[in-house]
Amino acid sequence: MESLEVVKILFRDWKGSYKWLGLSLFLVVISVSGTLLIPFFSSFLINDGITAGNSDVMVRYGIYMLIMAVIVGICEFLNVAIAVSFSEKSCHGLRSGAFAHIQSFSFGGLDKYSSSDLLVRLTTDIQNIKIGIQQTLLNVFKSPLTLIVSLFFLYITAPGLMWVAAVLVVVECLILVVYLWFSTKAYDKKQVKYDKLNEVLKESMSGVRVVKAFVRQDLENQRFQDASEELREAALKPQYYFAFITPTLTMLVYLGSAGILYVGGAGLLEGTGLTLGGVTAAMSYLIMALLPITTLGYMIPFVTSAISSLRRVYEIIHEETDVINSENVKPVDTDKMKGGVTFKNVSFGYPVKDEKQPTMALKNINLNIEPGEVVGILGATGSGKSTLVNLIPRFYDVTEGEITIDGIDIREMPLETLRYVAAVCLQGSNFFSGTIRDNLVSGVPDSVYDAMVQTAKDVGVHEITSRDMLSGPIDTSYDAMVRAAKAADAHGFVSAMPQKYDSLIARGGSDLSGGQRQRLSIARTLMLNPKILILDDSTSAVDVATEARIQDSVRDLMQGVTQIIVAQRISAVITADKIVLMDNGEIIAVGSHEELLESNKLYQDIYTSQFGVEAPKQGVVE
Repeated sequence: MESLEVVKILFRDWKGSYKWLGLSLFLVVISVSGTLLIPFFSSFLINDGITAGNSDVMVRYGIYMLIMAVIVGICEFLNVAIAVSFSEKSCHGLRSGAFAHIQSFSFGGLDKYSSSDLLVRLTTDIQNIKIGIQQTLLNVFKSPLTLIVSLFFLYITAPGLMWVAAVLVVVECLILVVYLWFSTKAYDKKQVKYDKLNEVLKESMSGVRVVKAFVRQDLENQRFQDASEELREAALKPQYYFAFITPTLTMLVYLGSAGILYVGGAGLLEGTGLTLGGVTAAMSYLIMALLPITTLGYMIPFVTSAISSLRRVYEIIHEETDVINSENVKPVDTDKMKGGVTFKNVSFGYPVKDEKQPTMALKNINLNIEPGEVVGILGATGSGKSTLVNLIPRFYDVTEGEITIDGIDIREMPLETLRYVAAVCLQGSNFFSGTIRDNLVSGVPDSVYDAMVQTAKDVGVHEITSRDMLSGPIDTSYDAMVRAAKAADAHGFVSAMPQKYDSLIARGGSDLSGGQRQRLSIARTLMLNPKILILDDSTSAVDVATEARIQDSVRDLMQGVTQIIVAQRISAVITADKIVLMDNGEIIAVGSHEELLESNKLYQDIYTSQFGVEAPKQGVVE
């Protein structure tokens, strides 16, 4: 986005708050008028009061100046209050809007931005915008108005001194234009380096255990030092520009004052009609005319940084979400759904930056999963297992083909409904700071019901209720939580904790073992009572015996529910009704454990490597 475009968008977002901008402008007009009347009154005070020795005139104009000063002070205070309130309100809206939009990102959108980048945009960038808005509201009206009116009063008071002011104003404006040209690019570059530093810092902090385990401290220190040095170099340029502009403009103000005194003093001595009060007022007007330009020089770094940050925040807000509810979306009565899943000629490619054609991760997938069937997805790392199941709840949209649940294209189902019908226990077991109870029921917030009802209303269906759109009332009671935890083999270690389900866990579940996190993650997914349960390598951190107990318990608890189990270990899918063997984004074979063991060489190789037993060779398909 160009800077002008960004500013236009901001003004459009301010629609409805123009009355406050109008009030700010009104206060600025009064403040500037009062400020400029003070030198005007001072000229009369000097000429008709001090020089003439008239104390009444001195008192009268002194009172006028005092009244103006009080009025100016009140207006300035109110204007600052408006600027602070307006900037905070604007940033709150930007922060909330950006965060809400991030929540609507598909996995593809989240892949595009790193978490540290998003964090910087919602914190540091928002802070830059706040400062920029404050500076703008305080000076954008005041500075040009003060400049114009000051020159007008200067012309009325001492027209013979206008050429001094004109020369200085032109010089200062040219210097500002050049400064703005170079500083904008410098601030953009600085922000990029700041993002890079945050990325290195996040990676190092989140992987600190790996760093220590592999004695990578020196390497990570060097990476951080390099990123920090790049930021330092990038940050120096705009600071150098700022260090140049401020004293330069201040020097021109002093030169202008000296010029006015010299030319005005010469005019007084030559008897050109100038008065002492007029020269004094002219000097004040010149300073008032040049100070707004100097203020702009001080303000521009903040505004430039704010525009750069605003561009980055709007980039997030205006990022197109590729996975959304289509125009054909219709509410679904999930009580009648059985959970059958069909892939029809499905291909999928992850979008790659600067490349027109995505890299295909799945190729021509055709697969039918019957309602209530337990299906294992087996394959090596990178074979496309997780990608395949991530398409079912529309974390990504297919590139080609279609996926249906009970014959309904998933793109025609409300996203909220779809993701409660097809619940996924993801590979990464992420937890929030709070109690175990909070985390187990975090997948079933009350707000989801309202969202589903609103979706129904949006498409013209008013009689359906949110409960009709779910796979049955979601039970968040203690008993339901215990049943889910027992099925996931988590109840034992939770019960051993001092506060049991009310025990606090650290952010990310860092105070739990990998196996404990996985079991709680499975329990959280079971709480949704879905029609389709997807376990994406969810038992990789537990031993085989625990894995078997979980499988048996889940099958008992979720009878009649379609289960899709993604795994690299045959032991995780050996009891499945059928196993889908994948390699390089394609389905190589489909069958039961016994069928694949007899007929597929790749499956036999996996079996042999994992169990250390030779598999039968008869009927093998190479």
